[in-house]
Amino acid sequence: MTNLNEELNVIETVELTIANPKVGTIINCSDPANGEDQKPVPVVTVGSDLYSVAKVTFDNDERDQVYWRDYATLCYYDDVIVEKDKKYTVFGKIVAAEGYRFYDPINLIVNGEELFPDATEDYSLAGDEFCFYADVDSASE
Repeated sequence: MTNLNEELNVIETVELTIANPKVGTIINCSDPANGEDQKPVPVVTVGSDLYSVAKVTFDNDERDQVYWRDYATLCYYDDVIVEKDKKYTVFGKIVAAEGYRFYDPINLIVNGEELFPDATEDYSLAGDEFCFYADVDSASE
């Protein structure tokens, strides 16, 4: 059996830019335990073509698999109004391009700041996807 590190190219660092939610924005979803219809969807931009934000389909609509989610309760935000000078948590899934896998633990940089390794979880067995949590500040109105 060949080692995964020998079979695939390894990505050691992932860089993401997450747009700050605007003050006054209302975040809603019909099922806070699921979150798939949550709106608005956080805007996440990846820093390389070696990985991307995973996609999910809900009601025949494809969307990025990123959500506003409470890290402590694991509930998706519902009926939350973005307030000034507060932090909001984004949860999402990143997937590697074909022929690549992620180093575990990945060096995750969000909005220019490196996050602690516990900000990532649920690496797939093949190492080609993982989930992350990141806090972002609210943006001015």
